[in-house]
Amino acid sequence: MEEKELIKSCLEGNKQSLEKLIGSIQSLVFNLSLRFLWNRMDAEDATQEILIKVITNLSKYDGRSKFSTWTYRVASNYLINLKHTALEKTFTSFDIFSTDLYSTKEPVSYEQPDKNLLEKEMKTGCTLAMLQCLDRDLRMAFILGSVLKIKSNVASNIVETTPENFRKRLELSRKLIGRFLNSHCGVYNPKNNCRCNKRINSAISCGRITRSNLFFADKIEAYNDEMEELNSMTGIYQNHGKFISQSDFFEQLNEILTTKKILNPN
Repeated sequence: MEEKELIKSCLEGNKQSLEKLIGSIQSLVFNLSLRFLWNRMDAEDATQEILIKVITNLSKYDGRSKFSTWTYRVASNYLINLKHTALEKTFTSFDIFSTDLYSTKEPVSYEQPDKNLLEKEMKTGCTLAMLQCLDRDLRMAFILGSVLKIKSNVASNIVETTPENFRKRLELSRKLIGRFLNSHCGVYNPKNNCRCNKRINSAISCGRITRSNLFFADKIEAYNDEMEELNSMTGIYQNHGKFISQSDFFEQLNEILTTKKILNPN
């Protein structure tokens, strides 16, 4: 079924079409939300709210851009205006993040059987947490432009600014992230002392990693096990892979939308 026909069918109240439409966008919404918010539970909640907004405003989609672009616009607007999270209130600057990074005394390597998995968890969580130090406009620009590799003319449409302004935001975000990685991250710059493996024990002891309930590493599709491009921040962030949600968004949304009779109010 063509995209326009699928949307038309959804607006007519077809449940199967609705399930298909949600299935086509829920992963991109969740991955944007998780990268933007860091916390998986916050991202799950945001994804559900964004999908509701997409479906309830479906009649406003005019087809002038790809449906995925329009969905990203709805998601971006929601995330940028969301109430600030606890992590954002904690890591308000790169200086605060670096202080936290070196707060562990005498780091010890982790040598348990799940070492490789927890290293991935540590690396993914840490590099995503860095993004919280960017203001929200810069963070969104970095995710869209550097991680998702969306061209500036499309990304500027998503965040409703000019391509020139988007490129300026992207350039500044890359400069700030690159400077921090170059000064502190041992993956990005081997001269730095910080190593993911040496931070696992402290992360477990303070509750940032729960071995039985990981946020990232065991819920990734098509993870690239090859070594990152050590001097490429894009390589580091794209190496995260595609994050998988454990929620059944269609089941949740179907109940809400059916109750409110949003798709077919007559």
